[in-house]
This record gives sequence, C-alpha cells and structure tokens, in this order.
Amino acid sequence: MCLILDTNMYGSFLASDNEDMIPVRDWIDNKTGKIVYSPTGKMKNELDKYPKMRKRVEEYRRSERIKRVPPEAVEQEKIRLSQSQLQSDDPDIIALAQVSGVRLLVSGDQKLHADFKNIVGGSIYQTQRHTHLLKRDLCP
Repeated sequence: MCLILDTNMYGSFLASDNEDMIPVRDWIDNKTGKIVYSPTGKMKNELDKYPKMRKRVEEYRRSERIKRVPPEAVEQEKIRLSQSQLQSDDPDIIALAQVSGVRLLVSGDQKLHADFKNIVGGSIYQTQRHTHLLKRDLCP
C-alpha cells in the first residue's frame, strides 16, 4: 500500500504529538505502508526546507518504505496537465499520482483534494477518522 504525502503536511507528519498523523506514521514505520515520492518541483523544494523530513525520507529509502518515481516521468506528466484543470498549485502531486497509479493522498489542502478526486479519482486521508483508508489502497 502506498500514499502520497502532501508537502504541506511534512511538519504535521513529523510532529510526534499530532494524533491525526500517528496512524500514518505507524502504518509506514511498522506495517506495509510506503510513501511515493519524486524529487521534482515543489516536492523537492519543500523537502530541502525540512531537514528532518529529508532525513526521514532517507531512512525510509534505506528500509524500502519509499517508492521513488523518476522525476522525468513526473515532469512530462506535468506538461500534459493543463493548468486550467487545476484548482490547486500542486501539479507535481497530481502528476506523481497519475504516473505512479497511487490513489491515496495525505493532505489538508481542500483545493488539492478537489484536484486529486476529480483528476486522479483517489481518496484523501486527513484525520484519524480516515484510518480505514490505510488498509484499502494497494501500492501499484
């Protein structure tokens, strides 16, 4: 099972006292969860701003909890996406979902939610009440 972690969620994901992220971290750290990532655009820039998240990504890479998608494929899909299709400013995430086939997003961004549902056809994890989604989606 895989998910895409919205770059705006890095701080929440890393905060050990964030109760909504505990199931996500547990699922990745102790179960079968993986994060899908590609070092492109906003995703790369945001990761560069969060050294703790960059360190966590490296740990996940070593333990095979990260599925890395080649940036060239994501960039090509971003070009294909029409900006007029998007309500959010996150074409990298939508393109990553399209290329990887991942249909689960961890995000608090309502505009990104709309794009993810309308363009990708996926599900959104926001709070603990969405924990059931961590058991449903398979990693393509």
